[in-house]
Amino acid sequence: MENDIQQLVLAYFNMQGIKCKEAEENVWVAQIPEKDQKFYNCGETLRFTFNREKAELYRDIEMISEGSFLFRKIVEKLGSTPKVSRVFFGHQPTVPEDSGLKSLAEKMHYKTTVAFNFKVSIDCDQKNDKLYSVVEDGKDASLKVENKLFTLDLNDFSEEPDPRIKLDEPGPEVLKKYLIACQELEKSIQEEVDKYRKIGIEKCREDMKVFDDYLNEQKAELLQKKENVSFHLYFFQKEEEIDKLINNLEEERKRKLSELEDKYKVKVNISLINALLLCVPESGTSKTSGSTAKVVKLK
Repeated sequence: MENDIQQLVLAYFNMQGIKCKEAEENVWVAQIPEKDQKFYNCGETLRFTFNREKAELYRDIEMISEGSFLFRKIVEKLGSTPKVSRVFFGHQPTVPEDSGLKSLAEKMHYKTTVAFNFKVSIDCDQKNDKLYSVVEDGKDASLKVENKLFTLDLNDFSEEPDPRIKLDEPGPEVLKKYLIACQELEKSIQEEVDKYRKIGIEKCREDMKVFDDYLNEQKAELLQKKENVSFHLYFFQKEEEIDKLINNLEEERKRKLSELEDKYKVKVNISLINALLLCVPESGTSKTSGSTAKVVKLK
């Protein structure tokens, strides 16, 4: 998990145009522009690490981990501004000898697969944030959920396509895959959501029992008072007042039960961090023309 977080944070800084360098082993330094210093709660320089042992050695180092304040802020910022990126495999493809192709551009196109990164927040009394990815298998086009973020080796991909290779626009297929990815992610976390739901129900019962015990004590005292005033000159007036107080206790119970049910109700929020369209060269005509494609060997 530490490596996944490191890849995400460094990729985020790179996306924001913030230069980072590893000053020593497991200690990173980032130069923060003045306009961003408030967000990172630092000056011109932000020193940080992903290694807990290093964080314990230096007081001036920000520890970035799954539950850290800065990491949550970065993930929230990513989730609030989802980004779709299309990247192209950067190495030059070679044409197989048995392909029958006379030139590189002949009958070649980019095959697009997708990868989605999500943040899942499960709120049940306390908020729990987790990171997931849903990645398309390039062989059978199935979408698989992974309990980590999907990251790329940016040395292998570029933002610009090879102009000699046919590029089809992704069209509505990407949206369909996104919807399926959301469904697959929901199914994969259902067991965990059910676990939190059971915990919430149990906590609600425990807290309600404590409150019921308190109300029962109050009710018993009022009933005792009602019995004690049975021979009082103003018996009917006192009895009416006590009955009203007992009814108020019942209303208080209903209010408290509603409050606890809302407190321990499981609330799930799935937000997209980013989507990646991965374009890799293939030989053969693209699917839009109806023929079968064949993968080109890549260096």
